[in-house]
Amino acid sequence: SIRDQLTRRLLGVTLSLLGLGLAALLAAAGYAMVEQFDAALRAKALAISTVTTVTPEGVRVDFSDRFLRGFDDHEPKDFFQVWSAGGGTVARSESLGAAELPRRTGKGDKPKFWLLTLPNGEPGRALGVVFKPKGPKGVDAPELTLVVASDRDELQDGLELLLALGAGTAMLLVGATLWLVPRVLDRGLAPLAALGEQAAGIDATSLATRFPVADLPVELKPIAGRWNELLARLEQAFERERRYSADLAHELRTPIAELRSLAECALKWPEARETATDREALAIAEQMEALVTRMLALARGEQGQLASRSEPLELAPLVEAAWGPFAPRAKERGLKMEWALAPATAVGDAVLLRSVLGNLFDNAADYAPAGGVVRVRLEATPHGAELRVANEAPGLTAEDAGKIFERFWRKEAARSGGQHAGLGLPLARTFAAAMGWTLTATLDERGWLVFTLAGGEKSERLV
Repeated sequence: SIRDQLTRRLLGVTLSLLGLGLAALLAAAGYAMVEQFDAALRAKALAISTVTTVTPEGVRVDFSDRFLRGFDDHEPKDFFQVWSAGGGTVARSESLGAAELPRRTGKGDKPKFWLLTLPNGEPGRALGVVFKPKGPKGVDAPELTLVVASDRDELQDGLELLLALGAGTAMLLVGATLWLVPRVLDRGLAPLAALGEQAAGIDATSLATRFPVADLPVELKPIAGRWNELLARLEQAFERERRYSADLAHELRTPIAELRSLAECALKWPEARETATDREALAIAEQMEALVTRMLALARGEQGQLASRSEPLELAPLVEAAWGPFAPRAKERGLKMEWALAPATAVGDAVLLRSVLGNLFDNAADYAPAGGVVRVRLEATPHGAELRVANEAPGLTAEDAGKIFERFWRKEAARSGGQHAGLGLPLARTFAAAMGWTLTATLDERGWLVFTLAGGEKSERLV
């Protein structure tokens, strides 16, 4: 989980930084302690070199073990020895007894430091340096070698104490980090956990729930906002599906009831059964089949499974041919046609386009007021072609025009079967979309319902 990953990474990074910082601090403190010890050795060497002089009789070291503390203790901790250039001992501390210090020096006048075991068996640290003692003018002072050694028990104890303090501090810091980091993460991720719990409680019956965006951290606001948008879309989709299920059941209830009535009558009075009864049953079955076929086509279109061809089409002859089946019905209702068909070529699927035109003309032939006018206008556009089918619609409002492509929507409140099930226009829009065209409906200021079919832009890929 994100919490576990963050916990592991934060603990790893924090403990690594703490370890590096503490190690650097211990190293710096240990280095400072050693430097302080070495500074004391340099001071002792300087004191001894200062009291070393050259006389006509030779080199003299005016130094006694009581001159510096540590050389005259009951248990001596400091030692020194001075050698001439030839290797002979010029002076030595009484604390050495018969023992000898190792003779080592650095390069030039730079001192050399090293660890050693002192004559008394204790661990120590020594400094070796080459120097020239003071002498009278005109006297060439010889180079002497001086080694000063000191017991390093106190230094060792200090370093061990420092290491123990560092280890104790590290354990405390590790414990505090292991305790604090998960709790800080829990507190920091609490809004995310609350958001997850709220999301887990949402189901099909609570899609109206919305996440409170205002009180969330800045990082979670976009996520909650997108979830709210998704919930709104899901709520609309579920509501649409509920309406669809109810409408479909309503549409099928009447033909099913009619079929049941015909079957019951045929069983009760078989001798009175007429051929018209079978024709009526067949018509009802065909109506139900058409309804189911259109629903399947709509479902395939919404899932992007409608296959369409793309080929150049001459639209004017196609429009005139599509009107042919509806001309008798329009003539029967006294409709007057006004045509304005300009030559136009567009890319589309002839079969799907005929179905779209058939649904538009079917709607105009049935719903235009008797004795009214139906206007069909076709023109070429830079993006292909545009076809407009318009008729008077005195019973519609602007709000109705926005619902006209909803499945099973019809202006009349009663749903009693009939020729129109409210699927033709949704199917027409689905077929248009499958070709890459657009189909819209508007109610103009004169109260005319205007369907606009546009698209068919030419493309080298399509043509």
